[in-house]
Amino acid sequence: MSAITLRKALGVLAKSSSFSVTTVTHRQKDEFDQLKEQLFVKQEIETELQRYLDVAKPGEIIFLCGSSGDGKSEILTRCQSDPRYQRRFIFHLDATHSFAPRQSAIDALNELFANHHQQSSPLLIGINTGMLANFAREGAEYHRVIRSAIDSFLSGQQDASRPYRNENCSFFDFEHYPKFQFDENKQYSSFIKALLDNLTRDDDNNLFQFIFRRDESINPDLKEVANFKLLCMPGVQNILITQLFKARLIKDQFVTTRTLLDFLHHLLMGPGYLFDNLFTGAENDLIKKVSDFDPARLHTYELDQFVLRYELRLVDAELEDFLAALEPLHIKFDRQCVKPGDATSLIRLFWLLQHESLGNDYHRRFSAFFNESLFEHYSEIWHLHRNYTADLEQKRSLNRFYTSELIAGIQRYANRKAPELSKHKDEFFLGEFGGVKITAPVALKPDWDAIRSKHTAHPNGFDVHLKVGEDPLPPIRIGLNLFELLKKLNNGYRPNKYDKNAIVLLDGIIDLVSDKIKLSTEIRFYDGMRRVYSARLDDDMISISGMEG
Repeated sequence: MSAITLRKALGVLAKSSSFSVTTVTHRQKDEFDQLKEQLFVKQEIETELQRYLDVAKPGEIIFLCGSSGDGKSEILTRCQSDPRYQRRFIFHLDATHSFAPRQSAIDALNELFANHHQQSSPLLIGINTGMLANFAREGAEYHRVIRSAIDSFLSGQQDASRPYRNENCSFFDFEHYPKFQFDENKQYSSFIKALLDNLTRDDDNNLFQFIFRRDESINPDLKEVANFKLLCMPGVQNILITQLFKARLIKDQFVTTRTLLDFLHHLLMGPGYLFDNLFTGAENDLIKKVSDFDPARLHTYELDQFVLRYELRLVDAELEDFLAALEPLHIKFDRQCVKPGDATSLIRLFWLLQHESLGNDYHRRFSAFFNESLFEHYSEIWHLHRNYTADLEQKRSLNRFYTSELIAGIQRYANRKAPELSKHKDEFFLGEFGGVKITAPVALKPDWDAIRSKHTAHPNGFDVHLKVGEDPLPPIRIGLNLFELLKKLNNGYRPNKYDKNAIVLLDGIIDLVSDKIKLSTEIRFYDGMRRVYSARLDDDMISISGMEG
């Protein structure tokens, strides 16, 4: 291999690189092609697609669909170059392209389908989901069977089997093959883990590692050398994967293969060390989302004291020893010349290395402030829903969540304008008229039969099942945002404008419950003078009783 620098080698990760999109080419392969091939991780969708192609019948239309950057062109290019499929299939690698300069992509698809019939070779198309929807709306009328199949797929894709089939059309959708999964061992993405392993694995067959070692021996002060060395650490990789999963859950951020590679390029080749690059870089979509999780935003007494002592350059022999242990990683902090932001960078470094042992482990004294307890608890409840079999211990654990977290949070939010109800957890605030607050009793409880019999766990969340009395509510999807808000509410938190998305969901739950209890045979009135009146309907007669508040 010629003297390619690490900087140039890592350039194949960037979305601006000519290697970011695969196209059919007849040029001679070079060392950069080898570097890109080194990164290849076969995805489950490709395995299942190839299995399906082996039995595909004439006349079939097979759509490989998803978002831009998912890897559709990569998969189809490999299929097209495979002798098993070259002559058996007709390929249309990118449905945003047309066959002539003045032809639209929709026109190109109309032409493609017009030339396709029941005896034709199976047709394999790479297409963005947005373009699929466009064709369903704007495609030619004589393709109404195909358009109807697309409509059916788009309307029911969340619960569809893999692949979704309608008429002679089959749909392989990247959305049905999520890159993240909840895992009790905290291994949240086997795909990203495998990709990082291909990039950083310490063996003689890894071209990136070979180039890194050479650059490290020649110029160890290069930022990309220090960053690559950090990225080789398993604990660092796990931290990064967790942050990406959180961005998916909290920010609804899709992580395509292309955005992931560009994310890694920014971490390694950004202006600073990896732990700073992770939270700075507005031009990268993933960085913009992950930056909200910056540990430097945490303000505990211990962290604030550390920042103060560091910036005042107070003597700390243990910190000095730790900073000396960073030298083999080629990371330098000058205690004699403290720059603005140095303490922030150190906190980020402590956070990034929390699962790694280094020197005197000075950084681990702050680990308790960096734990992902909320995320891990969410994963625990997700698993309880997924694996629920009515086992007694399972039921106890899940009941604690339903009663002490979910139902308690719902009622705290519903009764936030009626502090009088703090001692009456079985009541629901309905409204206030002329200074009189109106409530109704409610028996909100888990619907155990539904929890056991329904599909409650999904890739990015889980469904809860509740009953008002014996009347079941529709399933309610709990995402990490809403889960966090419920926890905060139970700790006395008052929502603000930044909670808008989760509040909309919570308001929807309140409406579901309110609609049920408005049919209650009993309501109560709080007159603001510590007097409470109860109105009860019985045999078409309303009886009024008073009680002390």
